[in-house]
Amino acid sequence: MNNPVFFVDDEPHIRDAVSQALLIEGIDVTCLPNAVEALRVIDSNTPAIIITDIHMPVMDGLEFMRTLRSKNDHFQFIVLTGHGDVKTAVDAMKSGAYDFLEKPFSTEQLMKSLNNASDKLNLLQENIWLKKELDMQTHVGPKMIGHSKAMVSIRRALISAPTSQPLIFVGQDGTGRRLAAQFAHDIHATPDSELIAASGEDLYELSLEALDKAIHRLSEGKRHCCLYLHSAEHVSFEQWEYLFKHPKLERVFGATTQAEPPLKSLATLIHLPTLDERKEDIGPLYKHFVRHTASRYQLQPPHISLEEVKHLTSLEWPENVKQLRQFAELRALKPDTFRMEDWNSEKSLEIQSMTQRTEYFEYCLLFDALQRHRGRLKEVQLELQVSRKTLYDKLKKHQLDKAKFKA
Repeated sequence: MNNPVFFVDDEPHIRDAVSQALLIEGIDVTCLPNAVEALRVIDSNTPAIIITDIHMPVMDGLEFMRTLRSKNDHFQFIVLTGHGDVKTAVDAMKSGAYDFLEKPFSTEQLMKSLNNASDKLNLLQENIWLKKELDMQTHVGPKMIGHSKAMVSIRRALISAPTSQPLIFVGQDGTGRRLAAQFAHDIHATPDSELIAASGEDLYELSLEALDKAIHRLSEGKRHCCLYLHSAEHVSFEQWEYLFKHPKLERVFGATTQAEPPLKSLATLIHLPTLDERKEDIGPLYKHFVRHTASRYQLQPPHISLEEVKHLTSLEWPENVKQLRQFAELRALKPDTFRMEDWNSEKSLEIQSMTQRTEYFEYCLLFDALQRHRGRLKEVQLELQVSRKTLYDKLKKHQLDKAKFKA
């Protein structure tokens, strides 16, 4: 059972008997002597299953249940009543109890009720996660796309994490550490909060006084901020604790490529998988990037066949999602010259050279200018500040026809 269980009863011998019975069944239970103590100990933000006696001094079981469920109605209560006490049982069910058991009850009866209550609580929690995930995935802003087990687990961890908890995203370059931080920020941050960024390499030599000045400079003009710290492994324990407690920062996120970062004891680690470890997400990611690029440049998105996705899934992606996005952008921008056979060799997936990266950037720059100026070369020439001959040579090189951009 993955849900916390509490047992509240004012009689020590009954608490001992129930505790031993549940421990034998493999259930870790927290026993409490009265409702007042239970309200002090139980975190209302973490729904649990609560077995409680009705008749207790100071605060009875019904009042205890109403008080706790008024804060969070996902708590599942199993109330214990005297034999034949029908009225109390009815009152308990009307007040929101999941089930009631008449004393004396067997371990089998208790376990059946516990398991059913746990199933209901799991279903309620599942619905919360699905609703939050749907809200985030339909929200304008970064989306963590993918239905692999790893991505579902990561999204749920980010949705469920306490709002002030510092997180460190661990993963290779291109796995989406900044995107995950933005996603986590957007879930819990105040509406006017912004995510500011800094590098641990730039901060690690700073004194705390200088670090304070750097944070004020980064957050200038912003009411609420969260910090995304790239290369977080470079900052010291003292600096990280200072950032975590800084009054200008609502929350701190770190990012590192180290599997076991030095700061792991001061934050929750979120491990991001490589693209090769989540192959089933390649299709949805690729289609999303193609559609996004086509929409950005007001193009008709090309048809993505099942064979194309299967081929992409069979390849290795050393630069992870970043590399897949680049191929998707080329697919959307160059649908006429795109050939699947160009991707059949391992050479096509090698990390690109400086020249290849420059040519890709040049192509995007030309395409964007032609799109905005609707193929009017004189305006494109003025914007890019190149000679007429250079512009024509570049258009020819990249097989860009001005006629295709005219309204």
